[in-house]
Amino acid sequence: MFTHLIGQEKIKHYFTRVIESGKMPHSFLLYGPEGTGKTAAALELAQIVTCHDPDRRPCGECVSCAKFRKMEHPDVLLFFPVPGVMKPEEIQQIRGEIACNPYRKIELHRNASLHIDMVRAIKKHLRLRSYQGHGRAVILLGCETLNLDTGNALLKLLEEPPDDVSFVLTTTVLDDVLPTIRSRCQLLHLSYLSTDTIAEALRAHENIPEKESRYFALLSGGSYARALEFLQDDFIDKKTCCSKILEYCAVKPMEEIIALEEELADKYNVNEIKSILELLIAMLKRNYESAIAYPDNQPDMDSLMDLPQSVVKTDTATIEKVVGDIEKSVDLLNKNVYLNTILLILFFKLGGSLGNEQLR
Repeated sequence: MFTHLIGQEKIKHYFTRVIESGKMPHSFLLYGPEGTGKTAAALELAQIVTCHDPDRRPCGECVSCAKFRKMEHPDVLLFFPVPGVMKPEEIQQIRGEIACNPYRKIELHRNASLHIDMVRAIKKHLRLRSYQGHGRAVILLGCETLNLDTGNALLKLLEEPPDDVSFVLTTTVLDDVLPTIRSRCQLLHLSYLSTDTIAEALRAHENIPEKESRYFALLSGGSYARALEFLQDDFIDKKTCCSKILEYCAVKPMEEIIALEEELADKYNVNEIKSILELLIAMLKRNYESAIAYPDNQPDMDSLMDLPQSVVKTDTATIEKVVGDIEKSVDLLNKNVYLNTILLILFFKLGGSLGNEQLR
């Protein structure tokens, strides 16, 4: 039971109460930070709705659950933000990957959104009867990408849903979801996961040794998806890149900083740069938290952060400012601002904050 969802005991308790009551709300909106389990929780809800076993939903063993595991259930629709045109086989492949690992980060074009065609497809599907004779579920991921027209079309479905249908929506930014959509849904908040929860999940699901699992959990900032991202083969390369950025910004002359910016912009795409900056934020935050908790002697785990000594010894107020500047740059990357410009401005800001005498 609840095999997809990691942690989030309050959500699991709510699901249990819903099952016991036999009264399934027609629409849910799961919201919370990225990587905390919104997609996993949406899958749990959909499996509860469609499972054949009235006493053990979701049982994980019936014909319906077997189809669900492969994302081949005819009574479950799953939509996610896509760019203007995407091949059906590509969409189906991503659906399969989501079913296999709902915490996996899906890299799509920054202008991806939920389109009006998706709402039309839902309407067409709901005119038909249930294939399995049980409940039906419609999952819509990333509902902050709904524009006004698409949102209004969806609203009509939420206002008068068929009796056997449950809509499950997710978002990382609740305020960006249309107020009319929010008002029609049962709101469920997913919070950041604890370090222990993430470390335990990494050991159980990814077979990561204890020390490494705790290291990645500490870096994750409460996001299991981010912890998984750090496990990728290029993690060491990205960590080295983070240290290099800080070192150059802290002590190198302007010409070398500009050369580094150009090198990174040529080597990595926008999503990769975003991933590097997010890792840099995580490393700095961990150093900042340790400096407060252990002002005289930071624990051995922090030696794995591999930050330049000039940064490790920086006061906490400066680290806070540096982290804030990097976070603003990540936000700009999400808004299609020119990559080279973002990096160059950021690097000079970091140099100023870290006291680079050669930039004065």
